[in-house]
Amino acid sequence: MRPRFPRPSLRAVIPVLAGVAILTLVAVRLDEGEVARRLIEADPALFALAVLVVQPQIVLSALRWRFTSLRLGQPLPLRRAVGEYYFATLLNQVLPGGVAGDAMRVVRAAREGGDGRWTGRAGQAVVLERLSGQAVLFGAAGVGLLAAPVAFGTVPPGGSGLLFLVGLAAAALLLGWLASAFLGERVLRFRRAFGPVLAKTFLRRGAWAVQAMLSLAVVGSYLAVFALAAAAVGAPLGWRATLLLVPLVLLSMLLPVSVGGWGVREAAAAAILPVAGVGADAAFAASVVYGIASLVGALPGALVPMRHAVAGRKAPARSCP
Repeated sequence: MRPRFPRPSLRAVIPVLAGVAILTLVAVRLDEGEVARRLIEADPALFALAVLVVQPQIVLSALRWRFTSLRLGQPLPLRRAVGEYYFATLLNQVLPGGVAGDAMRVVRAAREGGDGRWTGRAGQAVVLERLSGQAVLFGAAGVGLLAAPVAFGTVPPGGSGLLFLVGLAAAALLLGWLASAFLGERVLRFRRAFGPVLAKTFLRRGAWAVQAMLSLAVVGSYLAVFALAAAAVGAPLGWRATLLLVPLVLLSMLLPVSVGGWGVREAAAAAILPVAGVGADAAFAASVVYGIASLVGALPGALVPMRHAVAGRKAPARSCP
């Protein structure tokens, strides 16, 4: 009888295939030799500096998670927050969907508590921490979208679609406000349940300043890593392109259609950065180096499960007579 092996989930395989397909379709429309030359001749010192900048990016994100958890009444030791965030960042880059690491953070934090409230707070802390960062990234992309026609004389490709999404989000917020004002008890209960949570996390006792400072620093590190990646392949961006166009490129990574943003990020870079005079070949290569630097920078996260495994083996040994 032939052994039966578990089949990979179709939901897990599709993002991998989609990312590879998008990456391939974009690459074949470019000068493959030029892209390869830029990647081979990339400046190792600038690449190493980009990897180095990833470290404060992860640490600052962990501090934001710890602050959010503390505001929700869930103490989180600093060392543990940093280690778990490294591990989560690594998982988000190598597993489909881009949220596997965040789900793992919720599970691992929930295990520390002994009741259901802790589990709920663990999930809330992770979701709200990510929301804080994504709100600042959306804001930076919106500023870039509005300022690009003035700075570069043209609207970046896909700008009209992004404006439509921003308008759709605004309409959703308006409808939500109207629903809360005119609908019944169910919406009111929702506001009573989550209103205090949002207030603790983002408004009370200067929380907005801490969240804004940390999220701005994290997004700034994203832009710095991409700028270093571009400089490494011989395509320096300049401050205007870095501040106004790179957020639009990175925003594409939020689309859950690939693994770690691969493919969609390169397509966005090749389409958007030529607005600033950067060739599509160079933009593609810069995005590839950015992805590699981000992955290498998160590799210390692999030490976290190894450390837990070693600790788990030592615990039974200590309990033996």
